[in-house]
Amino acid sequence: MSSNVPKVFISYSHDNQSHKKWVLELAQRLRNAGVDAILDQFRVSLGDDLGQFMEENVSDSDRIIMVCTETYVTKANDGLGNVGYEKMIMTSEYMREVDSKKVIPLIRQTGTHNVPIFLSSRMYINFSRDDEFELQFDNLLREIHQAPLFKEPPVGNNHSSQSSPILLRV
Repeated sequence: MSSNVPKVFISYSHDNQSHKKWVLELAQRLRNAGVDAILDQFRVSLGDDLGQFMEENVSDSDRIIMVCTETYVTKANDGLGNVGYEKMIMTSEYMREVDSKKVIPLIRQTGTHNVPIFLSSRMYINFSRDDEFELQFDNLLREIHQAPLFKEPPVGNNHSSQSSPILLRV
């Protein structure tokens, strides 16, 4: 990460007012938890250049959360609207750095867990169940802050590599 405060751009489709409110509340929660969550609802005003906002923030952010709904996935796959434009920018980032973990697909819809085609092999976080919001939010924060729940222990010494007097006699 580029600083102590991770910068995270939130990409989503404006499906309806309820969905926009959910995304806004997610961004507010992230900001309260020490994440510089970048959201159009916070930073874009009438007359602003939306393309420039998307280009700068996709490029400058440490991570990108793609809030995947069926509408979002369709727009990303078909290259439609602002979602299609953001997907184009993100795809070019992946072409420069194939093993990048910059994008975090966040599943919001219930039922099928679709992500855009270019992310189909990537691990995602599942926010489709509101009753699991707190658990998934904690998992998301751990990922953004690079603070895994479990840390891989170091490999111990190989005790069988030392010569055994019994084996030497054979």
